[in-house]
This record gives sequence, C-alpha cells and structure tokens, in this order.
Amino acid sequence: MPLRAANAFVLRTYPLRESDKIVSFFTREYGKCRGVARAARRPKSKFGATLETLTQVRVQFFEREGHDLANIDHCELVASMLGASVDLAASTGIALMAEVADRMLPEREVNDAVFRLLELVLGEMRRAPAAGVWSPLTYYLVWMVRLGGFLPNFTVWNREPATLNLVQAMIKNPLPALPAETTAQAAGVPGRELRRWLKDCLQDHIEAGLKSWPLVAELEPHAEFSRPHP
Repeated sequence: MPLRAANAFVLRTYPLRESDKIVSFFTREYGKCRGVARAARRPKSKFGATLETLTQVRVQFFEREGHDLANIDHCELVASMLGASVDLAASTGIALMAEVADRMLPEREVNDAVFRLLELVLGEMRRAPAAGVWSPLTYYLVWMVRLGGFLPNFTVWNREPATLNLVQAMIKNPLPALPAETTAQAAGVPGRELRRWLKDCLQDHIEAGLKSWPLVAELEPHAEFSRPHP
C-alpha cells in the first residue's frame, strides 16, 4: 500500500457514511483518482477547506491493491477560490468547469495539458476577479473541447461572425493576453452563443447532460443579436 503524493485539483465530493467523503481529484502525476477522506464531514476535520470544488492541493494518499478507492491521508492547500471575491456567476462557472473535467477525464490517465489549463484559468480568475467569469469560462470550454479532439472546423460553422471571431481569438491568444474586445464579446451575446454550442459538443461527447449548465444559462446575458431588416 504505497503512499503517493501529487499536485491535484478537487473535482467533486460526496458523502460516505456518517462523517466521510468520497473525493474525485485530478492529479498532475497520476490523472484522475478517487479516494476516501475519513472524518472530512466533521466540524473540526483536518481537511478544513481543502476539499472545496477546484481547490488546488498537494494531496497524499494510499492506494490499496484490489480497491477502487484510495485512502486520502492529507491535503495541503496550494490555491483556493474562496478568497477571490467569488460571486454567484463565478461559483456556477467553477461548478461547470469541475463537472466538465470530472465527466471528460478518464480514470488514471495523465493529462498535463488539462492540468495546465485549469491552473491558467483559475489563476486568472483569482488575479482579476472583477473581470468576471465569462471570459475564463468560455476559454476553458473552448480548450477542453479542442484538447478532447472534437472541436469542429469552425470555418464552415454557420454562426454569427462575432461568435466565429471569438472562438478564433481564444484559440490564438493566451487567456491573460486576450484583447479587450474578445473579453467583452465573451461577456456578451457572442459568448452566450459560443458557450451553448460548446455545451452541446460536450454533452454529445459524454452522452449525458451537464447538471451545472441550467444555472449557468440563467445567469448569462439574454439579449439577441441585432440583425438588419431585409
């Protein structure tokens, strides 16, 4: 039963028995893993806030031969979203990002590109919380679909020009260097259309609905494109 240590993002937790939690966590070194955090639901748990969604941690865990679940021994906080002035839109965006990662990533498959994507997007959200969630969230969804290998050829995609410009800009530019126009589009109607299209791509890929999506959709801008009269 070797002790492993890894850099990780917490993707999901759910209760087990009276005081434990099952934790889905995505590690840089071993891919996505699942483990039991003993007594994590108790008020004075040693895990504290380290098991919050998309908290970045240094995790230590024991793997048991013949068992699907590891034993999580310790989590050291690396970076948290709790102190980043997270509003309702950001909270729902974080939930959607975690769900997409949890549903898309296979068990025990190392994916350094996705790990670096999470570091980049969450780091930008902490660095500039006032800029809002829509640009980081849209960037994340574009790149998850692209890294998954199912981003269609957008040159033949029948969508509004502003939406096409938005996806092209997010592919060509690092998130911190996105032009102001792109950030504004992501927070507006072009971003809404792009996110809905990416949501459809993701749901087709995982063959299931995204549970976090309805609340995200409620918080998106709802103005329609202004089209010229014939």
